[in-house]
Amino acid sequence: MGGGPHQPTPEQARAQLTASRRQLTSSTRDRMAHALATASGGLSTGLLATSQNVAHGLARVAVAIAFFVVWIGAAVWAERTSRTVPRRARRWSLCGIAGSFVLALCVVLPWLNLQAQDSPNTWPMALLAALVVAVPSLATAAVIALRRR
Repeated sequence: MGGGPHQPTPEQARAQLTASRRQLTSSTRDRMAHALATASGGLSTGLLATSQNVAHGLARVAVAIAFFVVWIGAAVWAERTSRTVPRRARRWSLCGIAGSFVLALCVVLPWLNLQAQDSPNTWPMALLAALVVAVPSLATAAVIALRRR
């Protein structure tokens, strides 16, 4: 019951479909690459945003350059090391990093600016604030890493 010489039988078509689904399923390595890129994006966003209240002069420039190197490096690394993009990983990553930006702009930076009116911000305060900013990205990185499909 197969068609002509170029048409597979229904059994062959099912076998090919099953094989292609197995190939398209992302591996643990691919999920981890995208999760690490998302986490590093959120952490570097937090460090850039909060360190600008503490760093001065060349230190401020160095932090900004490090931010762009980490961001671009993580994105390129994730794309090059993974063979597939896990299902919805880009959407989760975008939501996590956007959440980190919103949290930084609407909550953490106003708090740091308010605190700086009484006394200068310190590095421990900036690092703690950077971790708070990174929470949405870290959470979505965990979702990307732990999702099986």
